[in-house]
Amino acid sequence: MALGGGFATQVIRGREAETNENRAMELKDWNDRSFDPSKGPILVRVDTIEHLFNPLDPQPLNVRDLDAEIGTWITDWADEQKKGPPVEITVVVGDDSARGREQLVTDGIHNHFAYRRWAAGRQLARLFKSGRMSLGIGLLVLAVFTTIVRLIESPTNSAFIDLVQEGLTIAPWVAMWRPMEVFLYEWWPIRAELRNFDRLAASTITFTRARP
Repeated sequence: MALGGGFATQVIRGREAETNENRAMELKDWNDRSFDPSKGPILVRVDTIEHLFNPLDPQPLNVRDLDAEIGTWITDWADEQKKGPPVEITVVVGDDSARGREQLVTDGIHNHFAYRRWAAGRQLARLFKSGRMSLGIGLLVLAVFTTIVRLIESPTNSAFIDLVQEGLTIAPWVAMWRPMEVFLYEWWPIRAELRNFDRLAASTITFTRARP
C-alpha cells in the first residue's frame, strides 16, 4: 500500500508540474501581442515525448490517448485555423526521446483525433435521433391539442373554457421547443468539431529538439 501511495503521489506531482508547464506555455504565447493562432504551425512543447500522452494509459504510443490539456490546446488552436491550409503540428521536445519513434508518435496523434472524430459523429447521430423523436412528439401534441381547441371553441364559452383554450394553444409550441433547439442550434457546433477532428487526423506533424 505504501508503494502504491508513493507512486500515485509521484504521478500526481508529475502531472501538476506538466500542467503548470503547459499553462505557462499557453499564457506566454497568448500574452505575446504578435501571437496569431490563426497562422503558422501548432506548437506543442514537452520535456520528453512521453509527456505528450496520458501517463496512466499503458498502451503503445501509436494507440495511446493524448494528454487532456495538450489535446485541448491542439484542438482549440486548430479551430482558429479552420479556414486556413492543412493543419501542421510541430512538437518541440526537450530531449532525444522522440528520435526513432517519430512515426509511432505521429500515428498516436492521428489515432487520437480519429477517435475523437468517431465519438463526435456518434454524439451527432444520437442528437439527431433525439431531435427526430422530439419532433414527432411535438407534432403529435400540436395536432391533438389543436383539434381539441377547435372542438371546444364556442362564442358562449365561459372564462374558464377560454383559459383552457389558451393553455391548449400554447402547450404544443412548448412541446416543439426541444426539436427546434436541436435542428436550429445544437447540431452545427458538433458538425464543426467533426471537420476540425478530420483535419487534425490528417495533419502534418514534425519534431524538433528544443534549444538548450
